[in-house]
Amino acid sequence: SATIVVVSLLLLVPEQCSGFNHHHRLGVRSRHPLSIPNVVVRKENPCTTTVRLKMSSSSSNTCDISRPVFDLLSLRSVRGDAIVRYDSLNQSEPLRIVLFGLFGLTSAIAPAFTEAVGYDPMTPLATAASFGGAAVGAGLFVRECQKRAKQLSRIEKELNAERLPIRLPTNLLAEMPFSKPYTLQELRSSKVASSYSGQPPRIIAVCGTRDTLKDALSGLAVYGQRLTQASALVVPVSTDGTSSNEWKVLDESCYRSWLADAYQPNLWLEYFEELSNDVSSDAEATTTSPTKADFRWFGLTARGQSWGSGFGEIPQWLQVLGQYLRPTDFLDAPGDLSESDKSSVNQIETELLENVQTFYKALTTGDEEGMDRIYSKSFSREVSEVMEAGGRIDTWKDCLAEGARPSDMKVSGTDVTIVSETQAFTTVIEFPANIDMDSATLLAVQRWTRATKDESWKLELHQTIPWSLETKAQGTLRCDCRGCVALTRSPERRTFGGIIG
Repeated sequence: SATIVVVSLLLLVPEQCSGFNHHHRLGVRSRHPLSIPNVVVRKENPCTTTVRLKMSSSSSNTCDISRPVFDLLSLRSVRGDAIVRYDSLNQSEPLRIVLFGLFGLTSAIAPAFTEAVGYDPMTPLATAASFGGAAVGAGLFVRECQKRAKQLSRIEKELNAERLPIRLPTNLLAEMPFSKPYTLQELRSSKVASSYSGQPPRIIAVCGTRDTLKDALSGLAVYGQRLTQASALVVPVSTDGTSSNEWKVLDESCYRSWLADAYQPNLWLEYFEELSNDVSSDAEATTTSPTKADFRWFGLTARGQSWGSGFGEIPQWLQVLGQYLRPTDFLDAPGDLSESDKSSVNQIETELLENVQTFYKALTTGDEEGMDRIYSKSFSREVSEVMEAGGRIDTWKDCLAEGARPSDMKVSGTDVTIVSETQAFTTVIEFPANIDMDSATLLAVQRWTRATKDESWKLELHQTIPWSLETKAQGTLRCDCRGCVALTRSPERRTFGGIIG
């Protein structure tokens, strides 16, 4: 045994270590030396040996968290990173699903199990109650599994959008209108975000034909300055191969700060098709299939999560701004409208800015005759549809009464968008009196019309919505020559439906 110990010690000593004679060391040779793949052995000095593992290309896939894995509760393959995100957002739901399943299973086998372990058989009433509990448990289990499957599907769609490439708009002094391409995932990196506005942008992607893109972008152009304040970018994708010059019917300056470019539009079209195909079977029985819709859209937060999506109708952009595209910084304090906003030399813009000033003067002073002069006599569609649905209208006499009107309200940041010689829009930030300026600002939009270019502009619609950094809008106010109607926000659904879920 002593000989065995000595031989073992000799085997453990490096062959170049001092203290052992080279002629008396014990060596072991093999005709077929042992080889370990992907292991590199390097001797740095006589008595130390460094072993380094080298990962091969075949083993690198094992670290890919996005690889599909089979999810037992939804009975399909799901992206691994989607399950990770789901578990981080819904820590108690997997446990609840398992508990419902166990409750249903134990209730179903309880009658047979009691006899198997030697207890008296259950009475008919107890057996019926046990089977009833099994049905309830099974129903809750299936319901929660369906909810889980829908959430996982939405998360997968959000993650799939990260590979879509985009080019950011540049400033007016740049030689090129767009930057180099980035994926949506790269936009969230600090380096890219700092080069844009200091933080990752929010995304609105719109897909459709030339006519629908023209209408959607024209509606968004009214809020161009507000989209910039909300750090939002709009990505148009054409389904009929038309170019951006065919969508942009307004002046180029109306699009420059917020309209991005869908780099490699075929990838964007494929993504929209994937979204549409996933919900087309559900839409066939109720509405037009999204694969046949002329317009589709979705929105992503700065973190890449979906806040809304849909197909068919173009959404109400003012409501979208009030709830999901709020300003990312505190808005400028109110100033003198006549001095701060009349910087344009355009005669039409100057006239519109004067009309805005006249409107707010009548509103804050209770001038009913002045309000009557500034308004058009035509009824707006937006106010009429609320009244037809049973909404109540408050006349201007009631709205301008003492104690009801916003006497000390201030306004700032007026922006003008001229659509044509007979239609224009203005947007204004309102600061109500006696309320914290940082958290109670309102976004107002006015639609101005005239019959011919030789006539004066008349206000057709005035609409406001809360627009602040911290809180979502809870309602909106619409006014025309008849008075004002109020709309309140409906309860928010857990998921947004549409083409993302």
